[in-house]
Amino acid sequence: MDTFLIFVFVFGIFGWCIWKLLNYTKNTIGDNSPLKVVRVYQISELGYFLKLENLIIYYILPLGFMFIKAAFTVVSSDISLPLTRLLLFGLSSMVFSACALYLILDINHWKYVRNVTLETNPTAHELYLHFPDYTLTLRDGDIERVIITSNEAKMRISYLTYFLKNGEQFILSDRTPGIEVIHEYFKKILIEYRKERFPYIK
Repeated sequence: MDTFLIFVFVFGIFGWCIWKLLNYTKNTIGDNSPLKVVRVYQISELGYFLKLENLIIYYILPLGFMFIKAAFTVVSSDISLPLTRLLLFGLSSMVFSACALYLILDINHWKYVRNVTLETNPTAHELYLHFPDYTLTLRDGDIERVIITSNEAKMRISYLTYFLKNGEQFILSDRTPGIEVIHEYFKKILIEYRKERFPYIK
């Protein structure tokens, strides 16, 4: 029974990832491309905080508690016991710190994703960004440049600052659904890259 549950868990996640990839491909190329059909991109709070990266963090977090528990219950020789406990406390601190930093950034970026909707209009070749208090219409040539600020880590987190020709600017997290469509619609945007170890949006 345990083997069956492990099999279902592992291959269930694999199957879910394949399904998401196929669905993403189906909706981004060919006749279903946002360049050819009207698409509306938005995300719920549940969908945002239960994305794959978060599930990994939620899975790793209990390891920190396991290391702390092990530090108090470990049985070893008198000489190595303090060193073993110190090592387990160090491992738990690393796990908690990494998870805390990720979750702080995730919550921070949610402020710039929440209630933001991206809508495509292939006929007029326009994009509509619906923010909580206003709607921005983007046409070819409206965006002068964009600065992508990223930690450039394996678990990449970044945000994009868009500068418009009329002097206005707005910020989007890279976790905003459909953000790649902006760059598909308008391919001549000047892009600058900046590295920050902790890309917190101020």
